[in-house]
Amino acid sequence: MSRARRIALLGMLVGVSLVLFLVEALLPQPLPFLKIGLANTVTLFVLLTMGVREAVAVTVLRVAAASLFAGTLLGPAFALSMAGGLSAALGMGAAARFGVPPLGIVGVSVVGAVCHNLAQLGVVDALYAGSGAAWGLLPAALLISAGAGLATGLAARFALVKFGRHVEVLRGATA
Repeated sequence: MSRARRIALLGMLVGVSLVLFLVEALLPQPLPFLKIGLANTVTLFVLLTMGVREAVAVTVLRVAAASLFAGTLLGPAFALSMAGGLSAALGMGAAARFGVPPLGIVGVSVVGAVCHNLAQLGVVDALYAGSGAAWGLLPAALLISAGAGLATGLAARFALVKFGRHVEVLRGATA
C-alpha cells in the first residue's frame, strides 16, 4: 500500500472514530465519567489490522480533534483523554502481542479499558497533588472497565467479521 493511500486510510479511520465519539456524546450518561468508549472500537480495529503505531496515531489524532471540537484542548479533560487513550492503545498492543494464552479481541479490549481507567485515575491523582483520593474509585473503575471493554471488544469483533476481506488486504499491504 502506498504511503499516500495508507495516510488516507488512517484519516478515514480517525474520521470514523470522531463520529463514534460524537454519537456517544449524544447518548445519555448516568455519570459524566461513565462512557463505553465507542471510539476505542476503531483503535482496536486499527491495532489488529495495521499495528500499534497506527493505533497510537489514530488515538492521538482523535483525542486532539475531539478536544478541539469540545473546547477542552490542553485542559484537564484533554489530559485525561490523552492519557487514557494512549495507555489503552499501548496496553491493547501489549495484550495482543504477549497475552498468554491469546486473549482474543474481547480480552484485549478489556485490558485496554482497564489501562484507560488506571491512567485516568493516575492523572486525576496528579492533578490533585497526589492526595490518593482518586484511587478510592479503583474498584468501581475496574468494574466499569470490564463492561466497557466487553462492549467495545464485541463491536470491534463485529467490525472485523463484517470487513474481514478488507482486513486481509490491510494485513497484506502493511506487512
